[in-house]
Order: sequence, then structure tokens, then C-alpha cells
Amino acid sequence: MSADRPTHDPLLVEIGTLELPARLLSDLAVNFAAKLEAKLAPEGWIAGAGNPVEAFYTPRRLAVRIAGVAPLRPGQIRIQRGPTLEQAYDASGKPRSAALGFAKSQGVELDELTVESGRLVYRFTEPAVRLDDRLPTLVEEALRQVPADREMRWAAGIPPFVRPIRSVLLLHGASLVRGRVYGLETGRFAQGHPVHHPEPVPIRLPDEYESALRRAHVLINRPGDATLREEIWAKIEHSAASFRPEWHPLRSAATLKEVSDLVEWPVAIAGTFPHKFLELPQSVIQAVLCGQQRVFPLVDTSGDLAPGFVAVVNLESTDLDRVRAGEERVILPRLSDALFFFEQDRRQPFAERARELDSIIFEKRLGHLGLRRERLTLWMERWAGAFGLDPSLAREAASLVLCDLTTTLVREFPELAGEAGAHYAHLHGFQAPVVQALREAYLPKTAEDSLPESALGALLSLALRVDLLAGYFRVGEKPTGQRDPFALRRAAQGILSILDPRAHPGTAYAPSGSPPLALEALFETSLTGYPASAKVSATPASLAAELYEFMLDRLRARHLDLGGEIEAFEAVASLRPPTLEDFRARLDALEALQARPELKTLVQMMKRVGNLLKKSSREDDPTDAPAVQSVWEPDEARLASSLENLESRVRADTLAGRYREALEALLALEAPLAGFFGSVLVLAEDPVLRTRRLILLRRVESLLRTVADLARLKGD
Repeated sequence: MSADRPTHDPLLVEIGTLELPARLLSDLAVNFAAKLEAKLAPEGWIAGAGNPVEAFYTPRRLAVRIAGVAPLRPGQIRIQRGPTLEQAYDASGKPRSAALGFAKSQGVELDELTVESGRLVYRFTEPAVRLDDRLPTLVEEALRQVPADREMRWAAGIPPFVRPIRSVLLLHGASLVRGRVYGLETGRFAQGHPVHHPEPVPIRLPDEYESALRRAHVLINRPGDATLREEIWAKIEHSAASFRPEWHPLRSAATLKEVSDLVEWPVAIAGTFPHKFLELPQSVIQAVLCGQQRVFPLVDTSGDLAPGFVAVVNLESTDLDRVRAGEERVILPRLSDALFFFEQDRRQPFAERARELDSIIFEKRLGHLGLRRERLTLWMERWAGAFGLDPSLAREAASLVLCDLTTTLVREFPELAGEAGAHYAHLHGFQAPVVQALREAYLPKTAEDSLPESALGALLSLALRVDLLAGYFRVGEKPTGQRDPFALRRAAQGILSILDPRAHPGTAYAPSGSPPLALEALFETSLTGYPASAKVSATPASLAAELYEFMLDRLRARHLDLGGEIEAFEAVASLRPPTLEDFRARLDALEALQARPELKTLVQMMKRVGNLLKKSSREDDPTDAPAVQSVWEPDEARLASSLENLESRVRADTLAGRYREALEALLALEAPLAGFFGSVLVLAEDPVLRTRRLILLRRVESLLRTVADLARLKGD
């Protein structure tokens, strides 16, 4: 390294591979950057906390760039602590085996050790380390720690990775860092486009990485950055406008994300398909075009599907007509299959398909889909009143919701479950509310997805999710860590979205009636009706309580994501409100008053109340205390009078759901409680006085836990 080289230079690492799975790319890039940073930062290579760590990816590479990395790590003083002097030497000062063993373990003589704080110590300075000597090892260690569900081996003695590694670029400033990673010699060359620029691309400086690759027909993607997606979408819109100005592309965020992870040099090409396929429901056409073929449907000026699409290919061809014909040729058989399936399925009366559910296993311990249909029908009828629905209508929707799982169309396109059922139910003359509910049964599918618009659809979606959670918890298949093979956390989020009025305040189906849907009761009801093979490891009541806690975990995560404070949440959660509506009302009231200084002072005194009650013995605080006729001190009497006035009022407000009014009333306790603590000795010598005062504090504690456990908040 030259003497005039800057102290810190940017570092660029690129791992060139064979085609990586598109669904993993973004996470792989993020994890690789995080693992590499975790290797470099603790050893002091990264200069300061302000240097960004950037992640890049394309289908054939993962890359990381760090703004400032030191070329040399100075020698560092290290201290090894050994035995105490008593352990090291006997009374005559002769070294024991502990002292000799410690010196030997450090590779030094005994007289090279020093004494610090009554203990033998070996102090030494590590030699300086060059980045060039350390970096290849750290890069390989980081790659080996990147999590992946499946890995490949491609050469003897080489660690596995998601896909075989073909090149390794290590560049620090303008200098190549030489070494071996995964058995490959490092270089300063990146992979260009496999067709337009098959030759290796020389990278002169880390900051020129993106521009050098663009010249080699490679567009770099970044995790969480929509720049490339928007660039591709602009190409799609331009292609559609050039092809048929009256047609416009229908945007699919999922397809656009997948396409951006599949191409390095995106080119948009519009094409057509035969008009007869428009006989298919729009959702089926979209499933074929977006889900299977990763192309974008075109719509006309009225918003109806047109017989056209825009595909995104990974090269710039001089013969666009030939590329277009190829895309059309691939799409045609998939649409033909879908039309054939749809025509075949519609010939069978939809309700008759219920008989076929007995032959489809839901889960081997939970029985077949016919049993699940019976459970859903029973529970939908039972819960209909809370949604203001006719039980017979709820029963009809529940009896049909699983029937489309027997159709060829859904077996081929699982994402059409619900949509396909709605189409077949409509064709066979079922009521419009039932058709709409079937279409909405699996909403929301993601956190960003829309909710069911009808009360019947919301109830059907709720029943499916509650049954899923109850069933898998019943047989012990609970999510652990990152493992959630049955998407139970996603099911819980869907339940929250449907039942939590804060989540979607514009919905018209908020559960009403008396009583509202209580979560534990909901789950306890749902834990019945399973076959005898579904052995239970716990009682329905304990499993329902466990499911309640599972829902609270999801609600807690949502609360924190929205910027809420954990103390307020836990103060409400400790009371286990029965419904999400009640939970939210208590939390809203508490958050509205949390900044009030009177409440903060009251919270601090509540902690003092708790400490005094903990110090008292059981004899000091009997459940049924005798009436005490001794003289009351003024501040003691004032607190007792305040409690008499507040207890009935606060509890009445709480029972009526007026939680803010109840908390406002509780603020009046601040002054009498402060006076009580200022002049009254609670743990008095006289047992009669002590008992009476502890009873007062027990009443205070109970009152301050009416809306939420205020002791869990932060006080002054």
C-alpha cells in the first residue's frame, strides 16, 4: 500500500454465482451484508459508526460495499488474567502449579508475568494486522453463516452454499485484496450480462461498481429499494403504449418484485392471446399471467381485461417479433388448461362437491376436510349473532367455503381458493351475500392486503383462521423461533385485523351485540369437535389461554411497529381484557393520559404501595379484617373518604367502558395519597393500626388496577 493512500477506503465484495432463487435474493443480500459487518466491526476495521454498509444483488451475484475500511489494524494490547496470588504462591513465596501452568499456557517465563489487583496477569501487544491478510477469511466465514433453507455442494472440500460460487471480487479502494474464498482466487472482475457482455467486467474502484455493470448490461438491485422496480414499470408502460395506446398494464406488486429479481437487463415486450380466453374469470387470467408466467395483463379504457399482456425478458433482441411470438406461445397452453379446468369444474353442481371433502386430509391428526366443514358450519352459526347475521346464511357460507378445494382449477392454481368458489357458487345460483363471502374468505392474505368488506366474509375468514390455530395448537404444532410451517402467525395477524377496530376503522362489520367475541371463549369453543385421533396434551381452557397469549404477542408486535410504548401495552395486557375491542379501548384511554404529571406521580406512589404490601406479612393483611374503632389521623381519614367516593364511580365507568373517565377520576387520588404517605406511618407498631392502613393500601392498589396495572408504567 502506498504511503499517500487515504487512511480509510471503501471496500467492495462481490460473490458471483449461478442463478440464485428469486424468492431468497433480497434476504440473502441483507444477511450477507449483516454477517460481513458483524465480522469486520468488532475487530475495528470499519471506521466509525457513520459509514454505510450497502447490499446489492442480481440473480447471479451478492455484493456488499462499505464506505470506510481501514487497511491496517494497529497492534492491540491484550491482558490475560491468571490465578490469584494465594493460588499462585505458597506461604514461603514458592510458585505453585497454578502459577507455572498459567505461564506455560501463555508461552512465557514466570518472571514475565505482572501482578495487578492481587492476581497474576500477562500483558502483551498483538502485532498489527493487514486487511489483505484477514479479509478473505472473514468473507468466507460470513458466507458460511448466511442462513439458507437448502444448500448445494459442487466440489470436494468446498463448503456448501445456496448455489455454486463462480467468482469472488475483493476490492479495497483501488487495490485488489488477494486471497482464496471458497477455493477461488480473488479478483477485481465482476460478472457481466451472460448474453450482451459475457466477458468479465473489470472494476477499477468500489464507487464505480454500478456504472461499470450498467455498461455491461447489468442493472443492480438493492434490498428495500424500489428504484429498479419503478424503472422496469416505466418500460412496461412504454411498451404497452407503443403496442396498443388504448390498453394499459395492470400493476401487480408481487409480480413486479419477482420480475426485478429475475432479470439483469430488463426489456418489456407486449403480446396478445386469443379473445376466447376472456370467458375466464378475471382472477383466473391474472393467476395464469401474473402468478405462473410473470407477465402483466393489459386492460382497456373501461378497466376490463384486454386480450394482451406485457412480458419482461432478460435481453435486448434485434428480432422483437420472434421474442413476442415465443412469449405468446408459452402463455397459450397455460390459458388453454385453465379454460378446460374451468369448463369441466362448472359442470358439477357446486354444493355436491361437499361429498368429496371426506377424501381429502386436512391434517392426519385433525382428520379430513369434511370434518373441518362440519366444525366451521357449527361455529359460524354460533358466532353469527355477534356480527348481526342470520345464522342460516352463515351456515350456508360455511358449508360451501371448502368445496372449491376439490376442483381441478384450485388444485392447479391454489391461490384461487375462495375466488374459484365464488365463481362456481354464482354460476349455480347461490345468494349474492354467500358469493361475496366466499370471495373474501381468505382475506387478508398479507399484512398489506384488504379486509373482507361484508360481515359474512369477515366471519368466514375469522372462522377459518380460528379453526387453523385451534387445531394445530391442539396437536402441539406451535410456532417456535423462526419455524412456522403452517403460517399460524399470519393467521393470528388476520384475526387481529378483523377483530381489532383500530386496525381498519373504516370497516362496517365491527362485531356488535352482547357479549362481543371474547378471544379465550372463542378459542375454547373452537377446540372442540376434532376427531379422537387429535389427542390433546392440555385442557381446552389451558390451550385457549395459551392461544390468547399467542394473540397478545402478535398484538404487541403491531403496537410496537406503530410506535407505541411497551409499558402502556403491558399495563393493559396484565389484566387480560377479554376482547380486542376492550383491550384497545383501555390502551387508548391510558395513552391519552400517560403524559399527565398527576398520573406519573400516582404511578410512582403506586409502586410504593406495592412495596409496602410486599413487606407486610399475611397476619398484617387479613382478608376479613375486623372493624377498627381507634382514632383516624386526618390524612388517613382523607384517603379513606376519597376511596369511598371513587370506588363506585370508577367501577361504574369501567363496567360501562368509559375508561378515560375512570382514569380521570383516579387522578383525584394523587393528593390524598401523597398526604397519607407524608404523615402516616403505615407499618406502625400497633397491629390494629397497621392492619387498617394496609387494608386502605390494598383498596388503593385494587382501584389503580381497574383500567390497567398502573404499577407497570414509568413514574417520575
